[in-house]
Amino acid sequence: MWFFYTPGDIRPSSRNRVARLPAPGYVAAMSDTVALLRQVPLLRNLPLAHLERFAERTRVLDVKAEHDIVEIGTPGRCLYLILYGAVRVLYPSQNSDFELARLGPGDFFGEMALLNDKPRSATVRSLDDVRLLTLDKEDFGAVVAQEPRLALELLESMSVRIRNADEQISGLSDQAMEDPLTGLANRRAFRQRMAEEVDRERRYGTPFALVLADIDNFKAVNDTLGHDAGDALLVWVARILSEHTRACDVPCRIGGQEFAVICPANTAVTARVAAERLVGLVGGANTPLQHGANLTISAGYACFPEHARTYQQLYLLADSALSRAKESGRNTAVGADPTLDTTLEVEAEPDDRVSAEPPAETAQGTEEIGL
Repeated sequence: MWFFYTPGDIRPSSRNRVARLPAPGYVAAMSDTVALLRQVPLLRNLPLAHLERFAERTRVLDVKAEHDIVEIGTPGRCLYLILYGAVRVLYPSQNSDFELARLGPGDFFGEMALLNDKPRSATVRSLDDVRLLTLDKEDFGAVVAQEPRLALELLESMSVRIRNADEQISGLSDQAMEDPLTGLANRRAFRQRMAEEVDRERRYGTPFALVLADIDNFKAVNDTLGHDAGDALLVWVARILSEHTRACDVPCRIGGQEFAVICPANTAVTARVAAERLVGLVGGANTPLQHGANLTISAGYACFPEHARTYQQLYLLADSALSRAKESGRNTAVGADPTLDTTLEVEAEPDDRVSAEPPAETAQGTEEIGL
């Protein structure tokens, strides 16, 4: 894309020599131009000699206030470095222009225009009279063509930035699939894994079970002891689920006080044992609260394909079983009974299916308890 900036690339004016330039009429000296070019991530690690070659190719551009220097959607050909004045980065809409950022002396925009011809992703408008240094794409290319070693250095700089971006994206992806309070898989990850397990069963005939668990009387805990105590109990239950399930099981937090455990290679018999054991573990353990409050959970379980044809239907059957566990006095586990839930006819949604690759290692036997 043509326009490029990130908050990390914007430098406070007090940290840049060029930010203290006298206002209008000033033309940057070579050293100041080099200092400006060093602010650009693409050029930051280049040797001084190469930066000076680029500095020799820069031109001064004066722009009046409220003038669009670059427009969204149009191709651009320059890197712009601000000598004095300020600009606004805007995303135009039908009603008004949404301001993304303001840039001042020592800042830059248009870096990626030196490398490709993609349209700009924002409009940059001068806030007042602005003086810019520009480096044209053709001049940039001419310097690179004369210095083959420079091309390798630029590629190395780009590879570092791409690697850093990949790491940031990977970290964001992990965060998007993890519940921030408990560290368990969140509802999005739960849906994805459920779809994968359904796909795995259809391809390899490997059944799996779903256990839903809900903390009993959790609202009363929050109302009586406060939300900090409630959060502590959620983390505590999550730890029990993590520590007392198999490595192939997937404990998740899918709601306020609702948890799920996906148990690959399990049948109704072993799912019942797994659910009852979780209920017993929580009910028989000492909570981390100083008040000594007792805590119990109720659980419902269902199996695929024994009880359901889709993962949506499997969830609804397990949820219905959980409701019956609550109605029967709580602190117990109840299994799915399709004869009681004949209205749960849910077909798979095409967008929800996720293709799963064959597992590197097969799960433990289908009659092994999922804990």
